[in-house]
Amino acid sequence: AHLDREISILKPRLVIAVGTLASQQMIGIAQLKDAVGSIHRARRAGRTFDVVVLPHPSGRSTWLNKGENLALLNESLRLIAGHAAFKNAFLAASGR
Repeated sequence: AHLDREISILKPRLVIAVGTLASQQMIGIAQLKDAVGSIHRARRAGRTFDVVVLPHPSGRSTWLNKGENLALLNESLRLIAGHAAFKNAFLAASGR
């Protein structure tokens, strides 16, 4: 309920889900290999928005030890950087 209230208030166009729990909650995918590296459309709290999943940065996670997973992470980062919502937020924050 808390997350739905936040989505209703913030009206995001892009959500960055970090880790498997966030991925499962936002897009229903619990396996990082199936979620990272793509843009997913989600509908929640009456809003439709894009979701990009990143692995959790915990030092205990070994997910990034596999080269193919690093490539998926790099693709997610590229998708975030190229997303209009991210670009607009970055430009607004920099005063441009």
